[in-house]
Amino acid sequence: MLSFHQKIFQETGFFMKRLMAGIHKANKIQLHFSFLEFLFWGAFAAYYPYGVVILQEKGFSNTVIGTIMAINSLIVVFAQPFWGMVSDRIRSVKKVFIIILVAAIVLIQPVPFISSAVFVGIILALVTFFESPLSPLLDSWVVQGLKTEKDVSYGSVRLWGSVGFAIMVYICGGLIDRFSTTRVLFLVLFFMGWLTVFSCTRIKTDRTVSATGSAKNVNITRLFKNPQYVYYLIFAVILAIPHRSAFMFIPNLMKSVGGTDGDLGLVFAVMALSEIPTFLYSRVLINRFKPIYVILFSSAFYILRQLLYLIASEPIHVLLIQLLQGPSFALFLNGSVYYIDELAPEELKSTAQTFATSMFFGMSGIVGSYG
Repeated sequence: MLSFHQKIFQETGFFMKRLMAGIHKANKIQLHFSFLEFLFWGAFAAYYPYGVVILQEKGFSNTVIGTIMAINSLIVVFAQPFWGMVSDRIRSVKKVFIIILVAAIVLIQPVPFISSAVFVGIILALVTFFESPLSPLLDSWVVQGLKTEKDVSYGSVRLWGSVGFAIMVYICGGLIDRFSTTRVLFLVLFFMGWLTVFSCTRIKTDRTVSATGSAKNVNITRLFKNPQYVYYLIFAVILAIPHRSAFMFIPNLMKSVGGTDGDLGLVFAVMALSEIPTFLYSRVLINRFKPIYVILFSSAFYILRQLLYLIASEPIHVLLIQLLQGPSFALFLNGSVYYIDELAPEELKSTAQTFATSMFFGMSGIVGSYG
């Protein structure tokens, strides 16, 4: 397994060289957002991939775990649009992002010390209420903040989130193996979370409503008058149901084919690293193809990914399947962020992003997790 670890990181050398070369050309705003992406995704690499493992360590059954995850997905459906509207109404992503980030990293800390499924479920529901809008709000913040910058794309910034996630999820897998407990993950999340908060304070750019928009027009029902936006939501939910289910229960799949919890670190690291080439060349893709075509193309890889899970019989099979994360999720995310930004009116940019993500991760998560 060690030789495969080395092979994976050797093959990413080319892309890392491209990344480091890009740093010298980056401007101040790009560097600040890139560092924020790195820290944010690095922090939640200690939570997102290991949610099921944390609950399994407490002895909860798959049904209980699925129920908790489904409840959290239901919270996502309401929490993300709510905080998106708050952000649009007060004309600031930065303030909302910092407040809910602090709430999330503080509220989650008691989880390792609670054994009751009911109380764990309640706490995680509260955490989800504050944590789930963070990613779409950050996407909105980056897209809006870079609009005045030439030759800088969302993907060139977001790829640093994948780098941070890959590094930290690999480290977290090693920590689980070494200490034989997931409790250490909460310390990582706490430390990295506060570094993320500090990074936010260093960014002066914030998303504001332009002269053509008004905070008084923040009404989510306006989005549903756009049929293209509605069609996108329906398509995304259907596409995401098997994806969310597979993502949440990869720990179960790994164990069923002979893997360990420690192997998950490498699995999720490969998943994140596979996103880097897609984000690295996202500007070329978006300039050459319309966002909707990028979204449709990525769906083919989503389908292929699920079919391959059906025939996986060894840990190495599960690991190799994660190489499709780039052409599936990363490509879909790139197309979606720009497509939604095109469809949404100026005063509903954050709301449109958060609501779409709530459908993609929330509604699909309810069906996928519990089913």
